[in-house]
Amino acid sequence: MAEEESEFELEDFKKELKSLFVSSSSEEYGLQSKLYCVRFCKLVEVYSGRWQVPLPQLQVLQTALCSFVQASACFPSDCEHVCYTLSSLALSAFELLLFLNRNKILQDPLKKKILDSFQECFSQLERHQNIHLLQVGQIIREKGPWTNPILQAILKDSQLPRDEVDRYLGSEVPVFFELRVRYLLSSEMFTEAVVLAKTCSQHPVAGRHLFFRQAYLTCLLKASLPRHMHEEMSDIDGKDAVDIVCNTESEESDETLLALCTAFLSQQLHRGDLYCMW
Repeated sequence: MAEEESEFELEDFKKELKSLFVSSSSEEYGLQSKLYCVRFCKLVEVYSGRWQVPLPQLQVLQTALCSFVQASACFPSDCEHVCYTLSSLALSAFELLLFLNRNKILQDPLKKKILDSFQECFSQLERHQNIHLLQVGQIIREKGPWTNPILQAILKDSQLPRDEVDRYLGSEVPVFFELRVRYLLSSEMFTEAVVLAKTCSQHPVAGRHLFFRQAYLTCLLKASLPRHMHEEMSDIDGKDAVDIVCNTESEESDETLLALCTAFLSQQLHRGDLYCMW
């Protein structure tokens, strides 16, 4: 029944995408990139939001990508609206891939068909040179976001040469590792989340993103390791501490937020640092 409902929804989606393509075009100006991309993203959001499980959402993205291939042929390769839309599609696809069984991602015929379709669309969109799309294509070729042997070793907290780890972490845009950490946290896989967040926070590029330090600190707090948390806070300055607290406010409980504030305040008082004390 769910499969029939999904097919029915997809047919409606295809009709709306076709209607959008026609309505966003004019004989005088041609297809308007901003108008089309804004409405396209809204449509994708509406239809994917009707499902709470990955497979129908992947089917929505597959349909959306196939439609966008046709529309993007009318746009210049460096169009900023196209770039934003492709990044959104790529990140949405990556988030859904995280939920698929990491060992059987290509064994299901329907899932394999969807991923093959993704790859075909990606190849037709290569002229836009969108980094997110290119990297998701590579991740699919590697059979998913969890299969890289260096990532597997990191998650198991195995000892690896630092240059190998840094080379791997530098091979993807940091947001892909952020999404992995968020997935692990939402799945309550705190041990893996801690080690991945810590490893990313130590990378020269990914480490510039405060999210990884924030995630690492909150994981330590939830794991009842306050001493380790205080040690990690010792080299965080006042401005970064405020940013971490503000970012955490919308994601964590009041109890966690209060614990972080108390720990940061204690550190600053101990150092006699008045910067950002307000």
